[in-house]
Amino acid sequence: MQFFHWFIAIASVSIFVIFSPFTKTQKILFIFGYLPLYEYSVISRNYGIGVLSIFIFCACFKTRHNSYLPLALILAIMANTNAYCLLISLALGFTLTIEYIFRGYFHYQTKANKYNILGASLIFFLGIFISVFMLLPPADSTLQGGASQWFFQLDFNRLTQTITRIWRSYVLVIIPSDSKPIDLFIFSFLSLGLFTFSLLILLKKPIALLFYIAVNLEILAFTYAKFLGSQRHYGHLYIILIAALWLAHYYDNSPIIIKFIDRINHRLSKITLNGYNFVYHNKKSLLLMILWLQLIAGIVAFSRDLITPYSSSQVTANFIKDNELSNHLIMGSEDFTIAPISGYLNQKIYYPESQKLGSYVLFNNERKIVNDGDIMKQMINIIAEKNQDILLIMNREFMERSPNLDIEFIEKFTKSFIYNEKYYLYLVKSVPSLS
Repeated sequence: MQFFHWFIAIASVSIFVIFSPFTKTQKILFIFGYLPLYEYSVISRNYGIGVLSIFIFCACFKTRHNSYLPLALILAIMANTNAYCLLISLALGFTLTIEYIFRGYFHYQTKANKYNILGASLIFFLGIFISVFMLLPPADSTLQGGASQWFFQLDFNRLTQTITRIWRSYVLVIIPSDSKPIDLFIFSFLSLGLFTFSLLILLKKPIALLFYIAVNLEILAFTYAKFLGSQRHYGHLYIILIAALWLAHYYDNSPIIIKFIDRINHRLSKITLNGYNFVYHNKKSLLLMILWLQLIAGIVAFSRDLITPYSSSQVTANFIKDNELSNHLIMGSEDFTIAPISGYLNQKIYYPESQKLGSYVLFNNERKIVNDGDIMKQMINIIAEKNQDILLIMNREFMERSPNLDIEFIEKFTKSFIYNEKYYLYLVKSVPSLS
């Protein structure tokens, strides 16, 4: 599986380097930036498949002049990689549709006939249907509120948290705190500044601009209403910027948007055009600044990972194997932080939260939050029933004690960047009764 993930990362980099229209400097800075180098290649590798599909789409974008089938297939695959790529796939499909419907305005020509378009539409919508079907959580799911919990109230703090995801995605060196309203207020304006700058860069590329606006609105709306997310989630906003700039290179400059604004308000069109001229002369500098900041963050993160691993799960699993501790019944809490150890051991672990053996964690109604006292009660019952010692793995120190159990501390593994994947091992035995 590790080789497969490396293949995905290498394929993404190769397609970007070979087919993207950026300069050599921009390409080098991008591929060694935080998101491509570290986030999507090291710690969140499952999202790398989605990034690969986006780059393949951009590389194959010209094929729409002859047939929409290749792009439809790519979009169908993209939609089934993760929820964020589903939104990106929808935005790209919408953009292609608008371009085709208004092809006269955009001076666009294609040899694709109605049967080709019908076939491509079927492939695309089938991919979307399968993705939505797979993403819809079960009725008993409690993860992120399940299917029913959405946030539709108007909340200024939530709004600023959402808007700052643009800054957090583009600029990784200075990050605002979600718990500090002043930080959020300031960085919201900076985020809107970055967004406006990007809009002006694409002003004379209406199709690329349409995609950029549509997909940003989709992801930001999802972020506000459902899930604020972490770097691997809103990092797609940065990938979207790169994709939009890539797609923009397929088009000649068009005055259609400036003319449209001029019909509405002549003064506004002059302000917009002046803004475009300013951005046009400074876009390389801004893009290079973003790329350099991404590079610095990528080098720092990758170097840090060589010194302090992202998680202690692998070293903990190796210790268990080397000391033949896997022969015991293994109990672990908190379950979702222990799940990586189950993967490395290739062995199921008893999770007190669900009170059964498992590998990955199901966030459903059966799963209950437990404290040390609850874990102690379950260990007493299990040892009494099975007469078997327990290897207890905790992601925190286990402070509870009982006269019925002998709890021996074995080892701790606290060299981990992520705070909740530091582990403490205990061997738990029954105390022999005095006769």
